[in-house]
Amino acid sequence: MPLNCASYSKRWWHFGPSLLVLIGITYLSLIKDAPFAMMADVPLADKWGHMVAYMVLALCLARDSYRARLNTYMLYTVAVLLPVAYGGLMEWAQYYFPPRMCEWSDWLADGIGTILGVTAFAIYQLWISRKSKRQTQQQ
Repeated sequence: MPLNCASYSKRWWHFGPSLLVLIGITYLSLIKDAPFAMMADVPLADKWGHMVAYMVLALCLARDSYRARLNTYMLYTVAVLLPVAYGGLMEWAQYYFPPRMCEWSDWLADGIGTILGVTAFAIYQLWISRKSKRQTQQQ
């Protein structure tokens, strides 16, 4: 089946939830006061925040890619590469928004969160497919 722009343009509206998460991450990454400054007594609170934010982004992207009926290769490519690249972009952008700082460890936390989110989605999909196979075998 040939690829055409019309078939993909109809699919992009499925990515609304991912866009909202992306906007939230952008806002939290660039505001002057760090969101986790009030949790200074919690060890690595900033890193945990990065991991959770990018895990949610990867989960949303995987789910939205699935709903848009992207093939499996494209689904996982979008759900992994986009958050990792965006995390790097946000770390680079923070250099220009003092007092925010660009840190490699934050980008690493973004990547770990992305991998956790995509892994959670893959496990969920495997569970759903096995559940549906059992239901069809019982009928």
